[in-house]
Amino acid sequence: MTQKERIVAQAMRMFVSQGIKSVRMDDIAQQLGVSKRTLYELFGDKESLLYLAMEHFFECKRVERAAASAGARNVLEAIFMVLGCVMDDSELIHRLLGNLRKFYPAVHERLLREGSVKSRRDMQEMLEKGIADGLFVKTINIDLAISVLYYTASAITDRKDMYLPEGMSEREAFVQIVSTFFRGISTAEGLRLVDECLERYNPARPGN
Repeated sequence: MTQKERIVAQAMRMFVSQGIKSVRMDDIAQQLGVSKRTLYELFGDKESLLYLAMEHFFECKRVERAAASAGARNVLEAIFMVLGCVMDDSELIHRLLGNLRKFYPAVHERLLREGSVKSRRDMQEMLEKGIADGLFVKTINIDLAISVLYYTASAITDRKDMYLPEGMSEREAFVQIVSTFFRGISTAEGLRLVDECLERYNPARPGN
């Protein structure tokens, strides 16, 4: 790991644990035992370092999700696993994105734009595999399907503005929304696997 990579990784940990606004370049330099001048020579300013640190954070999350779903028996189970990881991380990511939007809007906009491209590409590959495996109907418009899933699920994981019935947790609502979406694009075999995934991942069931 180069010095620059080491600084980015440590800055990422500090921004995540201490808060984006509260971490100063002085704090990062002191934590790493380097001069502040070195930081400015390598990164120019805090905003540039913050972008690289948050880009590293989101890439780490993508790697974690890929690893979590690596043992899935089919693409539907892999999708449920990945979306479960998204839900697990939702509070942390909601806080980070909120701080970025408030204090560093340019970084926030860039990360959202680039992250959206990567997320859509990942989901497109999964949907295409589901079609090839006979789990999803061939007539779906993949771009539209991704947009519908993204904007519906983000009402819970990001915007937090969806009214939930009394007694229903965010995770329960998320699972129900996701499963309803996939029922709508699934073949008979896909529907069977959706039900199987619900048996395994539905948080409202006893024992889960």
